[in-house]
Amino acid sequence: MIPQLLLAKRQFLEGMAYAKRPDPVSCGIAISLFQDAAETLVWALIKARSISLKDSSVFTKNLELLQKDGLAIPEAPRLLELNKARVGFKHYGNLPAPDEARKYQSYVEDFLRSAAATQFGQDIDQLSLVDLVAFDDVRGNLKLAEAHVAKGDFTEAVREASIAKVILFAKLAQHIPKVDHSLVDADRLIARAPGVRGLRPFSYVAQYLDMLRDLSIISLLRVPLDDYAFLNATLFHANQSMAGIWQTVNTRRMTYDEATCKRQIRCLVDISIRIEGVA
Repeated sequence: MIPQLLLAKRQFLEGMAYAKRPDPVSCGIAISLFQDAAETLVWALIKARSISLKDSSVFTKNLELLQKDGLAIPEAPRLLELNKARVGFKHYGNLPAPDEARKYQSYVEDFLRSAAATQFGQDIDQLSLVDLVAFDDVRGNLKLAEAHVAKGDFTEAVREASIAKVILFAKLAQHIPKVDHSLVDADRLIARAPGVRGLRPFSYVAQYLDMLRDLSIISLLRVPLDDYAFLNATLFHANQSMAGIWQTVNTRRMTYDEATCKRQIRCLVDISIRIEGVA
């Protein structure tokens, strides 16, 4: 049941991102995502206990069936309250107050933690969303990044995440071709001209086209701009030699920490999942 737990965790984390926003629509979306997370885990519990029901069975009925099967769900009254709020927002357009989203976040977090631990023997905090990544190469680098984070080696974690980002964006080369970096060779020809020094116009053009390619990709994938800006500001420059050896260059004047590295990994997992739909 690990895939369902991972999906529930991802839905919950997505809800948390919306719950941080102050506007009521974002809070309503957060409530919907929190309910999705709870429902995903409820379905996992039903499957684990081999309870027979119709595919169209609704959330409230599913909770009732689990309790009739002998499963104690102390969070059930709160989950029903959450479901009512979700119906009010999704079906009737009732906009919640910001504190409501935070309240339901705590309800669902309690349910996810307790159900995952008692019914599946899993610590939901320790479940890695990297396992949702379908690309073996990218998943491998992100796993290494997580291992480095666990050891407190944040610079190496950023290095692996930087490589993973380049691999990910390269997977869309068939849709948006990569910039031919032989373009910068033209700067050498310019430098030979009499009286010309320090001019590197083609290097600038190549860098600018790289940036435009990245922006085209995130637009295609509908990646949040703040996520891309964060990655662009914190990841290293990475490239692979003809021999297949990865090289990274750190030009960032910043100190890396666990929170930064974990956010990088989360953003790259999200981008990977989005790329799977188009690559």
